[in-house]
Amino acid sequence: MRKAAIATLFLATLLAAGAWAAPPHKTLSNGLEVFVVENPAVPLATVCLAFRGGASAQEPETAGLFHLYEHMLFDGNEKYPTQAAFMAAINKMGVANWNGGTGTQYINYYITVPSEKLGEGIEFWSWAVKKPVFDAGKLEREKQVVINEIRGYHTDPNHIADEALESREFSTYPWRKNIDGPEDTIQNATVAQLEAIRAGYYIPRNTALLIGGAVKASEVFALAEKYFGDWKGGAAPVIGATPQGPVPAGLALVYPDDQYYQGIAQVQLHWRGPDVLRQTKDTYTSDVFLFLLSSPVGRFKSDLMKSGPGLYDPEYISFNYPTARDGGDYQFGAYLTVEDPAKEGNVLDRAEALRQALKDEFALIAKDPAAYFGADQLEKAKAKLIDQNLLSEEVASSFVTDSLTFWWSVATTDYFFGYEANCRKVSWADISDLIGRYLGSAPSAAEVRIRSDAYAADPKAVDREKALGYAEIGPDNAFWWQK
Repeated sequence: MRKAAIATLFLATLLAAGAWAAPPHKTLSNGLEVFVVENPAVPLATVCLAFRGGASAQEPETAGLFHLYEHMLFDGNEKYPTQAAFMAAINKMGVANWNGGTGTQYINYYITVPSEKLGEGIEFWSWAVKKPVFDAGKLEREKQVVINEIRGYHTDPNHIADEALESREFSTYPWRKNIDGPEDTIQNATVAQLEAIRAGYYIPRNTALLIGGAVKASEVFALAEKYFGDWKGGAAPVIGATPQGPVPAGLALVYPDDQYYQGIAQVQLHWRGPDVLRQTKDTYTSDVFLFLLSSPVGRFKSDLMKSGPGLYDPEYISFNYPTARDGGDYQFGAYLTVEDPAKEGNVLDRAEALRQALKDEFALIAKDPAAYFGADQLEKAKAKLIDQNLLSEEVASSFVTDSLTFWWSVATTDYFFGYEANCRKVSWADISDLIGRYLGSAPSAAEVRIRSDAYAADPKAVDREKALGYAEIGPDNAFWWQK
């Protein structure tokens, strides 16, 4: 579901008005977008910079380098030439909170400072992003830090399971979904490659400066002009211009995992979903539809518990649509009890029975969603979804570092602030149409994760795996560069 965060006083204003309202916003002449969320409740200010990029902007030869660049940004710039000087500046400002992160669709950096240090905080980040210094010696040291991080990812069973499914689901451009990259790419990275990322992505037309807290918009705009007005750069990069393809037909995986829980198996089913800038209306419909499915005592989960082949608990049935600029998908997850295959049946057969039960349920919903859910439930779902998003977080720092960063990067802020109005337009007919186009007869990808000894205890496992077209995965073949 959507994740929205609102500063306390800003939230009160929105609720009183009964609608979303965009915060003060200005675009500088060089293309830098500046957003201000005013909240005088606490004398702090969060200064955040967001960049479109991350995994979604990668090619095979640059996979993992946005993550490496993020690390290098903390190693020094023309004003603060060393990591020690960088950290000394942070301490001098009395920074309460700071961090940076690389995701599949954006990179961001932020600090929270006392409000009277707002100018210093904005100047601090201006040096970091405008004038970084990439030293070859520091790069070699930072490579090892990043490699150690990704080695942790690559041995994490949860990460292995997710990457195995996602890299095959999005087989056209799997590197756009994985921020880690292979170790060799990090090990062979050069200063020239980092400079290319800086020139292509760390530019004003690909950047948002987001400020939240006890600040005034007029002051922020003046400081942004002072410290970022001279920043130059080219046109905004085009990210994910060629879309990911459909889910390949017949994609089915099984992961016998030594470390998995005893007594249960996880089943994941994924369908190709809408991309937020390509099929925009469908993303609003998806959120409303999935909210209707989310109740643990609603008809959808109750029916699945009856028809599903030994589902564990309705509380652990999930259906999500993570909004994406490129490669959106629907993600269903559930758990099967696994105790005695002689009585319960083979786990892969049961996973396929669950897939069929879902298709049958989708067909019922599409035929008459008002009858399936109850005619009054659509408007209730919209209201609850909107209220949940409005109230999910209440502080300015989270609003700018999470919600505004995400929506500016992945879609647009117009999309975000038009969310309530567009959700309210969703009809039963829209939901039927959505199911027909994305979930009815469209191919789905399946993955079953089960404890290795439980899988080996079923004498039919290997035969059913072959008959049903499942492929075994593990740490040696999960990632896109291993295939």
